[in-house]
Amino acid sequence: MLLRIFSAASGKANPVEGASVPLLELAAAPGDSLSRAIWLSGLLPPLPLCGGLGRCGRCRVRFFSPVPPPLPAEAEVFSVWELEQGWRLACRRQVPDAAQLDIALPPENLAGHAELPVRPDGEYPQPASAPTGEGALPAFPAGLVPLALAVDLGTTSVYWRAVRLPEACRKSDACGQARNGLPVRVCVPARSAPCGIAAGEYSGAPEVMGQGHFLNPQAGAGADVMSRLAVARHEPGRAVLSRLARQSLLRVADSLERGGMGRVERLCVAANTAMTDIFLDRPVEGLCAAPYRLEHQGHEWADVPGFPPVYIPPLPAPFAGGDVSAGLAALLAADVPRPFVLADLGTNGELALMDEAGGLLLASVPLGPALEGIGPQCGQLAGPGVITDFSLAPTGLEAHFFMPEPHAAAKPGPVPDAMPDTVWGTVPHGGHCPCPACQTATGETERRDPAEGALPPVRGISATGYVSLLAVLLRVGLLREDGAFVPDPAMPLARRLAVALEAGNGSGGARLRLPYGQWLCAADVEELLKVKAAFALALESLLAAAGLAPQDVSSLCLAGALGEHVRAHDLQTIGLISPALAPRLRAVGNASLDGAALLAVHPRHREELARLCARANVLSLVDEKNFHQNYLRHMRFGA
Repeated sequence: MLLRIFSAASGKANPVEGASVPLLELAAAPGDSLSRAIWLSGLLPPLPLCGGLGRCGRCRVRFFSPVPPPLPAEAEVFSVWELEQGWRLACRRQVPDAAQLDIALPPENLAGHAELPVRPDGEYPQPASAPTGEGALPAFPAGLVPLALAVDLGTTSVYWRAVRLPEACRKSDACGQARNGLPVRVCVPARSAPCGIAAGEYSGAPEVMGQGHFLNPQAGAGADVMSRLAVARHEPGRAVLSRLARQSLLRVADSLERGGMGRVERLCVAANTAMTDIFLDRPVEGLCAAPYRLEHQGHEWADVPGFPPVYIPPLPAPFAGGDVSAGLAALLAADVPRPFVLADLGTNGELALMDEAGGLLLASVPLGPALEGIGPQCGQLAGPGVITDFSLAPTGLEAHFFMPEPHAAAKPGPVPDAMPDTVWGTVPHGGHCPCPACQTATGETERRDPAEGALPPVRGISATGYVSLLAVLLRVGLLREDGAFVPDPAMPLARRLAVALEAGNGSGGARLRLPYGQWLCAADVEELLKVKAAFALALESLLAAAGLAPQDVSSLCLAGALGEHVRAHDLQTIGLISPALAPRLRAVGNASLDGAALLAVHPRHREELARLCARANVLSLVDEKNFHQNYLRHMRFGA
């Protein structure tokens, strides 16, 4: 059927009337999820959807004729007036068996759709020129240098870094062996050496030509790994997801070339096992059901149509992939004291313990997207207008907002406008609280500075914002260790905050009104408590299997944005880490991207990492004795 999409511009009762030409049209199969049909088309900027939970409200669409009756989940997201206007959740709707369906999307969800260079035939754009003959190198125009593109292909976000490819590496063979048997010197990206180690401590550090990040365009399939696998286990769905990921990286490479920064000659794509096989368009059945298995071990140069050679880091276990192995490469290059634990708290939590003898122990646990800012009702990826931290003041809760950091890439010139170095889909978090109390909470929905005028509307709360909020509420006594709100706390300041508590009228349960019209509901607390329990149990089990006490660990290396911006004291308060580990916490940034840059240019790192991963031991948490009892034991906040 033909799906026609219009803009639900303000002031128009029915934007379809009088608009002879829709903003875009796409073909959809009857019975398919409406949200996936829209946001996996590649014709719209992606949104961080909650994957059909019906909580985030970002997939809102407006029906006109006929308007389907509202569902209970929609009644919790939309106001009565919005329901009467035809607003519904696309994740809860299927493409109807009809010739045509006209719907409208909020204007902010359509912003930038015209700039997405997607060809209707789905073919990949071809590079301007390609090598000819076996092992031939392309001839570079004057001033256009060869590049290696390192990619951290995350479930939620994609981070990339382009580095100048040293001549010794460029003239090596496809496996990266040094020319004439000479060793290649260690190459660490300038200004982004792994784990805080200065780039100058490494010889031959290549220049960073550009870096950035964007929302994974596969987000329309759902926020977590299992949602992606549900689509990718069938060949047509896998082809769609693969095409979206590949096109986004080809756009990065094209932007680098058009911007005069250089031409990408090789890539290293570090990702979890599911994202890796989806990118490669390989079967994922082994990851969809127990007993889980890998179809390949990684550590290979993959032939991907339209791309130069792509290096896939070692995949040590079914749910410990190239992202964690690349992160290990960065930590080993930085000579982090052992024993250390590398922890990546993405939608799938991955932990790697390196002992003093050089042994490697791995564990993984599903965490869901809550620590990515997706899932909680006011959850949002960090960005302008997003609350990233809460603190307690004499007047009550104070919200602190995202502050953009200066671009750290070393490059010879400005990044071209077409380069995707910002997050796509930074739009309002979707569902809003329809009750009058929340509408008038704090009296404003915009922050104003007398000197600067109006600032962007508050869009939601990031993962670090939720961690700090839970920690504050636990310390003040408004939240119990079991995750329940305390309506009559002992502390005077807590009693003042408790005035904002109200009984819930839906599946979200009781909720606490927050500054700037945001709120925290009981269902959000429960989801975050599940994440805490799963990670804390995984870390406890990993240390026990290695025969280590928390105080024996030299460093707990927390990767990703959460590790860089969250306070160790807050993590200790909610019980994500123990008091003994809090002083050992070390933020290592995007270790996966750092490692991918190393692996892209240095063959010795690739070979050493492959040998390490080949002898790794994998801890199966669900097979551990008393797993369920131990999980329930950790379903409490605090140490």
